[in-house]
Amino acid sequence: MGFRSWLRERFSRMARRRGSRRAGPARTASAPQVEMIAPGYPAADWEELPAYLPVDPEGHKVACIIAAAIAAGEHTESNLVLRRVSMANPEYTRVACIATALGAGALDKSSFTVKRIYRKKVTENTHAA
Repeated sequence: MGFRSWLRERFSRMARRRGSRRAGPARTASAPQVEMIAPGYPAADWEELPAYLPVDPEGHKVACIIAAAIAAGEHTESNLVLRRVSMANPEYTRVACIATALGAGALDKSSFTVKRIYRKKVTENTHAA
């Protein structure tokens, strides 16, 4: 047993013992919790931008046939069912490229992963002229 494992075990046992002694009435929140996507940005005002947009498979029949042929390969007995066809969202791609370029700045060897992109919800009051 290493020193760190001994410390981890020792302090986890102490925390468990203290927790059982301090168990009291649960605190109740006086104000309702508002879900936030970032500090100061409530989730109710924003909508997540999808990375891929669904498309009609009938409109892209040639692409579906080519994809099925490539996936089947040399297995002529295989049966491939395409459940959904999606295409990359150009707005998502553009925003992700701009955000990573701004984040990288002048650092050549930096790398970023975009996990979510949000767009402000459009309300009727914002377009009043």
